[in-house]
Amino acid sequence: MAILRLISTATISALVLAGCSRQSSETVDSSRSDSELENRVENLETTVDLLIKDPEIARIRQAYPEAQSTTSGLHYIVTEEGSGSSTPKTGDSITAHYKGTLLNGTKFDSSYDRGEPFSFQVGLGRVIKGWDEAFQSMKKGEKRTLIIPSKLGYGSRGAGGSIPPNATLVFDVELIDFE
Repeated sequence: MAILRLISTATISALVLAGCSRQSSETVDSSRSDSELENRVENLETTVDLLIKDPEIARIRQAYPEAQSTTSGLHYIVTEEGSGSSTPKTGDSITAHYKGTLLNGTKFDSSYDRGEPFSFQVGLGRVIKGWDEAFQSMKKGEKRTLIIPSKLGYGSRGAGGSIPPNATLVFDVELIDFE
């Protein structure tokens, strides 16, 4: 781990030095340039730290920089607001439509393709953890893109032949109803 950090820091330093050697015909405010350079180095160091600690989350953030995240690592984008103020509680029956893809865009399942929404009781472990968490914070009619790290999906076991082990899952979901 220390060697990887050392290599990463050396790479960042080389990039910073290479950026400093460029000539420009424009007049540059040196204090602004120093501040921008410091911010860039700090952002690179943060990215390197994240890549070392959790490369899957780093890939999610790179692919979906606009996504919000929860403390568990679930990432989501609200694509259409729902109505009302209530959200499903543990044990409520959920009816939802979804399309599931891998992070690379390969589709593995879709209730839309079947023409029939999916129903389940939320919060009871009958679906992947990412779904239990996400649907309990959605309103009726809400649509979201869920980006689910493998630890909240199928983990190291994968699912059938279409979801490999340790796969990040992306779902476009719509909460149709709950009771």
